[in-house]
Amino acid sequence: MLSAERYLLLLDHYRVMDPDTIVEVSLEELAELFHCTERNVKLIIRKLEEENWLRWHAGRGRGVRSRIEFLMSREQFLLDTAKQMAGNGDYQKAFRLMKHHGDRTAARDRFVDFLNGHFGSDRIAEGLLDQRDIFRLPVYRPPVSLDPARMFFSFDSHLIHQIFDRLLNFDAREGKLLPSLAHHWECSDDARVWVFHLRKGIRFHHGTEMTSEDVCFTLNRLADGQPNRFLLETMIAAVPLDNRTVRLSLRQPNRLLPRLLCSAVASILPADLVREDPERFWQLPSGTGPFRLARWTPERIDLSVHEHYFQGRAYLDEVQIAVMPEDIPTETRQKWGQIMASDSRLTVRPEQKWGQIRTLNKGCSLISWNRRKSGPQRSVVFRQAVELAVDRWGLSRAVGDACRPAHSYMPAMPDFPILERYEPETARRLLEEHGYDGSPIVLLTSPAYRSEAYWLQERLAEIGIPLELRFESHSSIYPPELVMEADCILQNLVIAEDEVCELENYLQDSSYMRQHMDESLLHWVRRNLDHLFSAELPEQRKALLRQIEQRLLNEHQILPLIHRAMNTYVHPSVRGIDINKLGWMDFKDVWLVSEAQERSRESLVSPV
Repeated sequence: MLSAERYLLLLDHYRVMDPDTIVEVSLEELAELFHCTERNVKLIIRKLEEENWLRWHAGRGRGVRSRIEFLMSREQFLLDTAKQMAGNGDYQKAFRLMKHHGDRTAARDRFVDFLNGHFGSDRIAEGLLDQRDIFRLPVYRPPVSLDPARMFFSFDSHLIHQIFDRLLNFDAREGKLLPSLAHHWECSDDARVWVFHLRKGIRFHHGTEMTSEDVCFTLNRLADGQPNRFLLETMIAAVPLDNRTVRLSLRQPNRLLPRLLCSAVASILPADLVREDPERFWQLPSGTGPFRLARWTPERIDLSVHEHYFQGRAYLDEVQIAVMPEDIPTETRQKWGQIMASDSRLTVRPEQKWGQIRTLNKGCSLISWNRRKSGPQRSVVFRQAVELAVDRWGLSRAVGDACRPAHSYMPAMPDFPILERYEPETARRLLEEHGYDGSPIVLLTSPAYRSEAYWLQERLAEIGIPLELRFESHSSIYPPELVMEADCILQNLVIAEDEVCELENYLQDSSYMRQHMDESLLHWVRRNLDHLFSAELPEQRKALLRQIEQRLLNEHQILPLIHRAMNTYVHPSVRGIDINKLGWMDFKDVWLVSEAQERSRESLVSPV
């Protein structure tokens, strides 16, 4: 790309916008511009001529200056260069190019239009009858960690689900456990000893067969001081009984254990590679999942199909994930519907209708109050006043995206409407009676929730509370010192795996909610969770979790704000799309229909 940078330098220096522009130059001034000798200037110009970007007209005779004829406009050159960068996976570099050189041109808008067609499904012919099916999509935050034991964010969890497998799976729709790496499991009467029987012939992406050694290594590693050790905090040890049998011994009854082992946190690792060189392994980890990680850079993630996946080969051959800059304006960001729309292999005829998938995300955005820091937020009266000042319907309309008010973690059933309490006058009275002195409140959040944060700032100012906003990128987990400096944190809570995700809120080291609880509340929560682990029935566990959530709501420890809805419009050629518990599509289930396949399907329809 050095030649392109030099051409851009010439465009910038001589302020060239249009093609066929001619400017007078000298070798001396070009040598100064390129910081090289006049001899090297001639080599640079020759190279740019070979690219057909300019034409050099040498000056003949005393006092006659040479001329450069620019053959490409700034806009077209930027667009072509950005397309080339995108083709190489350098998406962020392409946007930086537009940001630094695209002023007074439509190059950025044209590049976004190009990406509309670039993302989505693509079929590449390989021979006469075969083809390779690729799916491309953008994300705006790179994964922080693909180590299940250190996983915190939902996108990381989604990728881990594609690369690794777990002993068991959980069917959320049916509410039941399913075999996965383990084909059978059993426990002692007191649920202190569990035995898992493994399938034969399952191979990691690097070729070795999975055995009980890999399972025991993974689980013992997870329980030994890892950030997500909460998942196995009742476990004493995992021991191989033979190559296909694993025994887990527990220090207390835990009937929830099989459900916990469905979590991405419990994904099984290859013991040989992790032991050999952990640092190298996590640069490109290997699992047993439906896709293997083929490439992982700050700007691009490539997943290639696992040809011999034990639950059946995925239809897609490759998934390419582009990590886009976080500062792309909202209006230019590609929504799921636009991504689905970009499949150009099958023309949509008038009689064909796009499919729509609408889901209400499980979880909500909420404020977690820091009761371990001195300040007005430690008072339940203050926290109640803030809640009364928040018009959730107003926030939903301001944020858009088909939001709904949230009064708990999960969306309420339509048959059970909840009356909204929006009473700013009552909030002012409570603050006055409490003796609030107008001290500012520091709210920590990610730039992704900027609109919600500014809306809250305006509403709280109306009742006399100055809200200071601190935006920190979520490219990593907030460190404990940052969490404890804030009076409150605005976050998005994703309840992807029901019981397991709720446990994360109360047990995971990195949980902002857990770090903000005072000692007495946290101790009470832990006592309830001990009862939860030993509960025999799912209904009993759900009741205990609701009891914990209800106390947090009653004490205004948390302030739920909104639930977000997701609308996905699916091109007729894209099949198998379903939005999973993490708000993503499961790549393994996606399949594509070509024009010929669609015609063949229509020929099966009997004439009326």
